[in-house]
Amino acid sequence: MCLYNKLRYLILPIRQIDSALPSSGQIVDLGCGQGILAAYLARRKERNVIGVDLDAARLPNKELANLKFIKADITKYNLKNVDGIVISDVLHHISRVDQSELLAKIAKGLKRGGILVIKEIDSKEFIRSKLTRLWDFILYPHDEISFSNSQTLTRNLKRLGFNVNVQRVVTWFPGSTTLYICTKR
Repeated sequence: MCLYNKLRYLILPIRQIDSALPSSGQIVDLGCGQGILAAYLARRKERNVIGVDLDAARLPNKELANLKFIKADITKYNLKNVDGIVISDVLHHISRVDQSELLAKIAKGLKRGGILVIKEIDSKEFIRSKLTRLWDFILYPHDEISFSNSQTLTRNLKRLGFNVNVQRVVTWFPGSTTLYICTKR
């Protein structure tokens, strides 16, 4: 496992994400990158997990009976009748317009009672958001970053038909680690 994967595993609130998502059904990891979270979620054999990422070089080669990876643009990926969706550290890498369109698409593609889990930056956490921006600049120097704050994101999610629970889950890590657990009404 490369250093990035080890660090990602340490800072990702993987157990909280896992327990927030449905324990069975179709789960989609949008912007899965190297598939660390998708592979962890697929440990529950009752789940059918799909990892989606635009960068084919980042996608892992491994597949299991209940885990597959697809090269696709998450803003165009067809979501239909999905039980759970996770987006971890991805939204701020796409424009605000694309963020809104993606969240609307997710709301349409998620089953009633389905769960959306978002791990995202909260721009109101001043020091943590600046440190996170530094990491992103080092890892993704050409990306335009569009941070949001938890109040705006929560308001938008509620407008799309979600009940939203916002949590700060990793307190020791100096970057922003806000988790949004959203249940479709």
